Amino acid sequence: MRCIAFEPLTNDMKANNIEKEHYCFDYNGFRFDVILSIISKGYEILVAIHTRNWGCVLQMNNNFFIEMNNEDYYSLCNILHLNWSENHFNSSAFLRLLSEQAPRFSNGRGVEYRELRRYLHYRQVDEAQKIYFCGWNDHKRDHRNAHNFDKTEFYFGKKIADYCRRNNISSMWSDIPREEKTFTNPWD
Repeated sequence: MRCIAFEPLTNDMKANNIEKEHYCFDYNGFRFDVILSIISKGYEILVAIHTRNWGCVLQMNNNFFIEMNNEDYYSLCNILHLNWSENHFNSSAFLRLLSEQAPRFSNGRGVEYRELRRYLHYRQVDEAQKIYFCGWNDHKRDHRNAHNFDKTEFYFGKKIADYCRRNNISSMWSDIPREEKTFTNPWD
């Protein structure tokens, strides 16, 4: 698919000698983090949903053509609980969204190398390594089943875990210290 909406941003990046640009957007209850990089044979787009440890790397040529492989598309559909037959969601719709959410101008700073660690698409993290509390996920919005009750009870006690069980709320955790959020009760 051709994603010409990236052109203003890439032109501005080149004019300002910025090789990497970061932007975020929210879609279907999830925060997407994106890094657009200028590489020798076009562009590379790193896309991540860090709260789900999901990511993919997309290649875009100099004419702004991008393809998304089936494995990345189906894993994204699984996370978003979307599909073509019910929601008319396909890889082209996602790529269009990805490009239309891009800023028109670079932030002028680029992306610090430490930030790129979060985008390793092959990064496998055991649940036991996720020790930094990131917030609550109320599954009434996404119609999924809550999880992490044992971890919630261990860290926050039975009262909070029981509340989460009754209200279909999951605690969210990360292995990345800077993603840690201050604890709040799930009913706040």
